[in-house]
Amino acid sequence: MQTHSIANARTSTEVMVLGPGQGEDVWFTDNLLTIKARPATGTQFGVIESTLPEGSHTPFHRHDHEDEAFYVLEGRMKIYVDGRAPIEVGPGCYVHTPRGAAHGFVTLTPVRMLVLCGVEGFVEMAREAGMPAPRHELPPAGPPDIARLEAACARNHITLLGPLPG
Repeated sequence: MQTHSIANARTSTEVMVLGPGQGEDVWFTDNLLTIKARPATGTQFGVIESTLPEGSHTPFHRHDHEDEAFYVLEGRMKIYVDGRAPIEVGPGCYVHTPRGAAHGFVTLTPVRMLVLCGVEGFVEMAREAGMPAPRHELPPAGPPDIARLEAACARNHITLLGPLPG
């Protein structure tokens, strides 16, 4: 990580520049998350580059204290939001889910996307439920630790609602 000091009329601020593949790598369920920004890095928001295999899916859930958005860079996925028909999205698509909106997704192909979120929820939950990735690659296949995921969600204001609709 590179930081540069910049002084302006009101404050002195650190500028962070991360290149491709740089950031904190976390194995979270079957995903590789590269955390680019979170409050501990000096930002008031979270940015995660997520790499997911085909068939990866979340439980249906809601974030009680933060909005969450997805910007798809590569691949295709189906997103489920609050009782609406599933929405299929691909490269260049942006999806915003406001706090309190139940949602989840399944990947139809391998996917690479950006996850943008607030400061209370997903980033810290993923760090807590996941593990530091020893390599910048997808984790080995295996079932997620559901008890660990449930506990991390509860501590980070995310409510699990069960499997995806349908």
